[in-house]
Amino acid sequence: MYLILLSYSVLFRMENNKNDILMAKFNAVFRLGNIDVDPKTDQLKCADKQIEIQSMAMKVLCYFCEHSDRLITRDNLRDDVWKNTATSNHTINNHIYSLRRNLGKLDPDVKYIHTVTGGGTSGYRLSETLVHYDDTQLPNDESAELVTVTTPTVANDKKISKKTQRFGRLMFAAIVAVVCFTVLGYSQFIQTTDYKDVQQLTDLPGREQSASVAADGNFFVYANKKTKQQAWELFASSMDNPSKSVKVFNSEGNRDNFPSIAPSGQKIAFHRLKDGEEGIYVATFDRSTLKASQERRVIALEPNNLSTSISWLDETHFYYSIHEVSWAPKKIYLFDISSGLSEQVSSPALNSHGDFANTVSPDKQWMAILRADSYWDIELILYDITINRFIETGVKLSHLRLNVSFSDDSKSVYFIDSNGYLSRFDLASSVTTRISQQQYVGYWPLKIPGRNQFLLQQDWGLSSLTTEIVSVKNPVVGGDGTRQVVVNNGLAIRAIEGVNDGGFIFASVKPNRQLELWRYKEGKAYKLDEFIEKADYRYPLSLHWQQGSEQALLTVDGSCRSININTGKDSPLCPKGERLYAGTYSADLQSIYFATFDNNQSKAVKMAHTGYPIEPLPLLKNANMVRDGGKGILYYRIEPGNDIYQFDLTTQKSKKLIGRSYIANGYTTNDFVVVNDGIYFMDKPLEQSNAIYYYDFSSNKIRYLFDTPNLYPNIVLSDEQQLIYLLQSAHNDTHLLLLQ
Repeated sequence: MYLILLSYSVLFRMENNKNDILMAKFNAVFRLGNIDVDPKTDQLKCADKQIEIQSMAMKVLCYFCEHSDRLITRDNLRDDVWKNTATSNHTINNHIYSLRRNLGKLDPDVKYIHTVTGGGTSGYRLSETLVHYDDTQLPNDESAELVTVTTPTVANDKKISKKTQRFGRLMFAAIVAVVCFTVLGYSQFIQTTDYKDVQQLTDLPGREQSASVAADGNFFVYANKKTKQQAWELFASSMDNPSKSVKVFNSEGNRDNFPSIAPSGQKIAFHRLKDGEEGIYVATFDRSTLKASQERRVIALEPNNLSTSISWLDETHFYYSIHEVSWAPKKIYLFDISSGLSEQVSSPALNSHGDFANTVSPDKQWMAILRADSYWDIELILYDITINRFIETGVKLSHLRLNVSFSDDSKSVYFIDSNGYLSRFDLASSVTTRISQQQYVGYWPLKIPGRNQFLLQQDWGLSSLTTEIVSVKNPVVGGDGTRQVVVNNGLAIRAIEGVNDGGFIFASVKPNRQLELWRYKEGKAYKLDEFIEKADYRYPLSLHWQQGSEQALLTVDGSCRSININTGKDSPLCPKGERLYAGTYSADLQSIYFATFDNNQSKAVKMAHTGYPIEPLPLLKNANMVRDGGKGILYYRIEPGNDIYQFDLTTQKSKKLIGRSYIANGYTTNDFVVVNDGIYFMDKPLEQSNAIYYYDFSSNKIRYLFDTPNLYPNIVLSDEQQLIYLLQSAHNDTHLLLLQ
């Protein structure tokens, strides 16, 4: 009976996923009216005009096309496209408006999407004919055969169903057989694939990360940073004696990281970040001594490329991922050492973070890619190297886990899933299986060739595992600038906000990326236990105190919650589906300012402190954070950019107040703090250190205060401004691990 119920469950899930299956056939280029639609690249083309649209807008368009024979309601879009019944009409309307506008840019004489009202139901309907290109033709080939697509009616569906009843019974029997095999063999399967023995592999002082294992599994190369002040350096170890580490280069201070070993083991490629010499380098590697020499830069990189993923195809070619410019998504390129030329391979959506990890399979047929969208939701993509084809696996990861690797036979991909377990994706069956019951053991899983073992990275990210809060005696009020660590809770602190009694609250991120809220009061830090931790709370996040009260605002995951600063008890405040960021209270505490987006352009809105209504602030164009300085003056930051502007509510005029070069996070609420006499702010001017500055209202002059080791955009002032609280990296020892 259990097997039968399980089989029915499989069939039920197949039925529930029918929209996903139907939508899958809209992966190839098709034509709608006069416009060519390419869902893979989110591009629309008509004659010689081409534009790129939002990925969600493309999903909406494909959904319209799939159901071109019927009226589409907002509820249909909510259920089948957003898959979130809480999605607001405002959000849906914005996407429809954006879609209509882009279609109109390409073909202004045709109205592609009609609004239908009356008869008790309202919605949308396509007005143009939908056609698919023949698989053997290219869209720009004038001889291409166009195949008109018609959606089967309900009657046809019933007729087809009768014809296939016998096939359905056979399929059901096959499913039962597979389930029987799976259940009967499950226990034995788990016993042979449960990786549970964890041991430390290396023991250099400092942080160890970004390892690469030789194709024969005999040695590995990795990066080490001994102290916060020292540069990253490359080390190598034999797999048979991993605790004995050899420094790969004799030189110092090169800031080398992210190594990759060539198939022969006689060359390595790596990323060098030394000032003025940034780029990808290739060096000769001696397997017997584990030393490298004759390094040369083969690809010059801009300093904004802080990390790259490198994977060798053969002895003269490797793939790598970089940003072309700082705001663009990471793309993958294939580099030819012989010619010195690079060829672009991937084209992720412009509004995404792009392809930040890539690994070539041992048989050189596949490349596994981790692709991040604009919300840092991750998808595992397979690239068939032999036919230049990208394949979506359906594997979704909600948290950044940095890298993947292949099995020795190239038939499986290994990764850390969103819950922190080592998992395997089978290429043939498209089935994902957890292969370890150990949770959050480590990250960046590398299968060691020829061995039933994995090499893992204990540190969970490219940034420090932990950050700490320091206090600095404020030079503006006579302090000498000395600093002292006041909080190190062993986690990554990502937002702080001053509250009453000279203390502050702060948000910490655990290794599983879930948030904790903490309070610092009277020299002690403690966790606020009544805060409900949720897996979907993630960046960007910010905190802002409602002065004089016991409440603070937590803006996270595009929404906001009211937080009790003493207990952490939280309750929803913002409407769902609005995508709100960087919330700050107005001076009179009756309103909350937010940044939001309209067609990917940042703008400011204002919400009543009760959560409704929300109204736009059209005069604060492109603002992505607003602070109320009181006395009828608002201060805000725009996107793109880092400069600070002033807006006079009486005259309704804006002016640029402070020019800045760089901040690390565009959605923070306290990279600058307004006080009665001036503004404290952080900046990193060109070729200068990260620093804190003070702008004096009376003199209109900027005063340098002190350098900071990091540019985490959080400034908090104590009562009477005696102390400035900041975040800085905490350097903790983290090592490479062996899982078997």
